[in-house]
Amino acid sequence: MRPGPLPAIVGRRRTGAAKPEPKKGDEDMGVTRVNYRDRSGQLRTASKWYVQFRDQNGRRRRLPAFSNKAASMELARKIEQLVDYFRASGGAIDPTLQSWIAELPRDTADSLVRIGVIDARRAATGKNLHEHLAEFRDALRAKGVTQKHITLLSTRITRLLDECGFRSWSDLHSSAVMAKLNDMAAESVDEDGRETPGISAQTFNFYLQAIKQFCRWAVKDRRIAESPVAHLQGLNVRTDRRHDRRALTMDELRELLKHVATATTRFGISGSDRAILYRVAVETGLRVGELRSLTRASMRLRGEAPSITVSASYSKRRRQDTLPLRPDTAAFLRKHLRGKPDGELVFQLPDKPAKMFRADLEAARSAWIEAGKTEAEKKSRAKSAFLRYADKSGRVADFHALRHTFISNLARGGVHPKLAQDLARHSDVNLTLSRYSHTELEEQANALASLPSLDAASCSDEGSGIGASCAGEPDEPVLHQCLRTFEQLQSTSVDSSGLNTGQFDRAQLLAVLEDVLDLAGLTQQPPSGLEPLTCGLQNRCSAN
Repeated sequence: MRPGPLPAIVGRRRTGAAKPEPKKGDEDMGVTRVNYRDRSGQLRTASKWYVQFRDQNGRRRRLPAFSNKAASMELARKIEQLVDYFRASGGAIDPTLQSWIAELPRDTADSLVRIGVIDARRAATGKNLHEHLAEFRDALRAKGVTQKHITLLSTRITRLLDECGFRSWSDLHSSAVMAKLNDMAAESVDEDGRETPGISAQTFNFYLQAIKQFCRWAVKDRRIAESPVAHLQGLNVRTDRRHDRRALTMDELRELLKHVATATTRFGISGSDRAILYRVAVETGLRVGELRSLTRASMRLRGEAPSITVSASYSKRRRQDTLPLRPDTAAFLRKHLRGKPDGELVFQLPDKPAKMFRADLEAARSAWIEAGKTEAEKKSRAKSAFLRYADKSGRVADFHALRHTFISNLARGGVHPKLAQDLARHSDVNLTLSRYSHTELEEQANALASLPSLDAASCSDEGSGIGASCAGEPDEPVLHQCLRTFEQLQSTSVDSSGLNTGQFDRAQLLAVLEDVLDLAGLTQQPPSGLEPLTCGLQNRCSAN
C-alpha cells in the first residue's frame, strides 16, 4: 500500500552552536517515520526511519534509512553534507566522504545515483571486491591483454583478497597486504621439522604489483579516490635470486645445436625442427609466446633484408615488431618451411618448452662428455659446467636463457646500447644492460688487460712517457735518453766524400744541445698520461 502524505519531521539535526535562520525548505531536512495501512486497514508505522532532504536541484527527496534513529540521523547528516558540497563545487564529491560512500548499502547508493548526487562508478564501491575483480578482468581483456596474463594477475589478487579477508574497498589496507606478503615470504616448518622456503623476493614483488595494478585501475575508473597501496615498495630482488638465468657461451650453443640437429624426436618435435627453433630464438630474442604465434606469412625470407614480423596481439609491448634475420638463418627457415601454406604455424611448441630445452641440454652435455678421447678427459669434462643446466653459482640455462644469450652476444659484439635496446624491444635500456647482458670471467679478465701495467714498464710516479724512469734507473731528461745510444755508435764524423774527419766531443755536444733545449723549454720532465706523446715544440706537444 502506498504511504500517505509526508508527516512532520520527528528528528532534526541540532548542534550546540547557534545557527542562522533556516532557509525556505530546510524544514524538510531530517528523519521521519512513515505511517501506512496494512491489508486489514489498520494504521501502522514503518519499522524503518526515512531520510528527508532536498537534492542539488532543490527537489524534495525521501530515502529509507535504518530502524535505529541515531544511525538514520547520521545518514541524514552525511547526505546533507554530500548535497551541499556537490552544489557548491559544481558536481564534485567531498573527499572526506569517500570512505563513507564505499560503505553505503547497495540500495541507498543506487538511490543516490538515480538522484544524480554521486557518480555511478562511485556507487560501485559498494560491490564486493570480487565483482570489481571480474570487471577488472573484462577491462584487461578489452585492452588486448593475453588470457594467460589475465589469469595470472587474477589468481594473485584473489589470493590476497581471500587470505586477508577483504570484502569491500574500505577493508583493503596496506598494512594488511604487507603483513600477508611477509607471512608468505617467511619460511615454514612442517611436523617433521623440515623447513620450506617462502616465496622469493621476485614473487613477493609480483603479488604486490598485481594488487597495485588492480587499485590503479579502480582509481582511473573513479571507483575509489586513491589507491590504498600506492605507497608500498617492493623488495630488492638481487638479495634473493631463486631462478637467476645465465647466457650460454658460443661453444655451448654450437655443441647444443650440433647435437639437437641429429637427435631423435622429443615432445613430438623432430631434432632438426628443434635445432632451427633454438637458432631462431637465440638470433632474434623472441619469447616463447611470440615464437609460438609465427606463421609462414610472418616470414620474409628472400631479398637483401630477410625479417620476421610479430603481430601486436602476441608482442609483449602490444605493437607489431619486425626483426631482422641473418641470411644464413633465413636459408635454414626456407628449407624448414618448404611446402607449408601461409597460415600454418612455423613451430609446434609444447605447453612447457622449458622442459624440452632442459632435456636437450642434458643430452648434449652427456654426448659431449662421452666424446672425450680419454677417461681423464671425460672426468675433466664431467666436472666442468659446460652445458650444465645450473652452473656453480646457481644460474640456470632454461629456454628464456636463449633471449639472455641473444642480448649478451649483442653486448659482446660491441653493439651500441641503444641499438641493443631496440633489438631486445625493451622500454628501458637499463633492463637491457643490467638484467639481460651477461659477461663471463674470461671476458672480464680481458677487459682488465687493457688497463696500464703497474710493473717496471709503467715507470715512476712521474709518468709513463718518454721521460719516465724505468726499472730502477734514475730520472733523466728527454735529451739524455736520446743521447744514451751515443756510446753504442761509432763516434766519427763522415764528410761528403765518406772520409773520417775525427771524433765528436760528446760532453761539448751535450752541453750545446742542452742550452738550446733549455731556451725552447723542452728539457723538463713531461707529465704522465694515457695519450701517446708526440714530438715537436712545447706548444704542440700532446703532453701539454
